[in-house]
Amino acid sequence: PLDAFDQIRYASTLSCDRIHFANKNGVCLASDRGVFTTYSAVMFDEQLRPGWTRKLNGIPSRVRVSPSGKMAAITVFLSGHSYTSTSFSTETTIMDVGTGNVITDLEKFSVSHNGAPFQSPDFNFWGVSFAHDENRFYATLSTKGKTYLVECDLAKRSAKVIHENVECPSLSPDNSRIAFKKRTGPITWQIWLLELKARTERPLGETRNVDDQVEWLDNEHVLYALPENSTGASPSTDLWSLPIRAGLPPELLMKGAFSPAVVP
Repeated sequence: PLDAFDQIRYASTLSCDRIHFANKNGVCLASDRGVFTTYSAVMFDEQLRPGWTRKLNGIPSRVRVSPSGKMAAITVFLSGHSYTSTSFSTETTIMDVGTGNVITDLEKFSVSHNGAPFQSPDFNFWGVSFAHDENRFYATLSTKGKTYLVECDLAKRSAKVIHENVECPSLSPDNSRIAFKKRTGPITWQIWLLELKARTERPLGETRNVDDQVEWLDNEHVLYALPENSTGASPSTDLWSLPIRAGLPPELLMKGAFSPAVVP
């Protein structure tokens, strides 16, 4: 419960690397680590009961379910294992949650920058965040060592660059701001906030390295996972809550948690 984070938590049969959930539908990105590791997307309902399963082409990275619960955006690594790698390749697809069928691949979108066509063989997309109308969504585009925030139109299969140095955008519940991770070093990031109307950005009050796509708790706080120890070496993570008001520090929200999905 959102008003009682210290209550007992319950486990399901789902084992997921990342999850997201909206309006009675969720998607779990899972790894089956046998002799040969395979990866899959699994649909589940509000009772955490699994539905269809679809094979993934690479290592699970990001997933977001649209507000209606009808679509999901899934990012996997085709090569490389993380965004700290100097050489990686991603695949980001939009999927029909009802059927598990792929609607489109972001690499098929036409992209513009400053009103001109923008294209390169090294394009990589990741970190989708849907708007209320679901035809519009935001994502990261990487090319030639730079990252960009793109605003996408699903119906037109088009995207336009609207800001630079943005990774893993997450659109606020009121659709007016984007929280994102901004690169501060070769393999370090800090959480920043972008006002979409004014196109102004500022850092938030978390000074530690955050390599995550944040989730909005409400219009005033974002959530993200960090390793439980300060060295970052622990496989276990804790969930932190960060106010978006300038200078306010983060607070520990939940021990041993990862990949939150807030359901109002």
